[in-house]
Amino acid sequence: MTTSLSETRFVHYYRQILLPEVGESGQQTLLQSHVLIVGVGGLGTHVAQQLAAAGVGHLYLMDNDKVERSNLPRQVLFAAPDIGQNKVDIAKRQIRQHNPDVHVVAWPWHFDLDSVATFIQQQPLLSAALHQQKLTVLDCSDNLTTRHSVNLWCVEHKLVLVSAAVSAFCGQLLLVDLQNAQHAGCYRCLFNEHAITQDCQSMGVLGPTVAVVASMQAALTLKHILTVGEADDHLHVYDGYTLSWRKLKRQRDRHCPVCCTPSNSPSTHQREASL
Repeated sequence: MTTSLSETRFVHYYRQILLPEVGESGQQTLLQSHVLIVGVGGLGTHVAQQLAAAGVGHLYLMDNDKVERSNLPRQVLFAAPDIGQNKVDIAKRQIRQHNPDVHVVAWPWHFDLDSVATFIQQQPLLSAALHQQKLTVLDCSDNLTTRHSVNLWCVEHKLVLVSAAVSAFCGQLLLVDLQNAQHAGCYRCLFNEHAITQDCQSMGVLGPTVAVVASMQAALTLKHILTVGEADDHLHVYDGYTLSWRKLKRQRDRHCPVCCTPSNSPSTHQREASL
């Protein structure tokens, strides 16, 4: 790690560097960090934009969708001329124009265990970050199947996951960190594969609701990268009708088939202490 930022970078990130929780060393940490964003729709475009603006140095965007006209009210990186093009390609171009400091890789594939393995093989920097457990994963997808696949992959590779979802006027957000908040469990501890969920396709969604939840997802991610405060062990629920947030304490499901398998389970003493 270099000892100081260039003058140009210092000026660019000056307002963040003024924060004692960030400083020059924290900005260096952000510039060297790696974040994989699964889903570049409403949440993903907002989150990618904010993380890039903050100086997160390596962003990997994964989504197989193309821009549609109905995306434009809430997916802020896209415009009418982009309709029909790959979302990840447009997002990469926009992010690079805003902040050339950021290394952006676009992967126009749907997330599943096979496709992400192929992606990793083709990206040496991403592979190194994965194996060093220095990769943070953001789930910005819009369906329960993908969320469970992302959660499973993160648990298997001992990666931190920041998962968010929105529908209508409401949203939810949680951070999974089994290294530092094992007692809180994983996404599967809260939502099983048969959970009844509502998404923006069936319920509709208000654009500012997406922006609010995405901003919190970005903030939670930056706090994690900068190690500001303790590991978050809550489910955060946003109510757009009352403009309020609720924090619900999470607890690991000792029968969870994902994070309580023999390779992921805590010792008996640790498990009993978390109940």
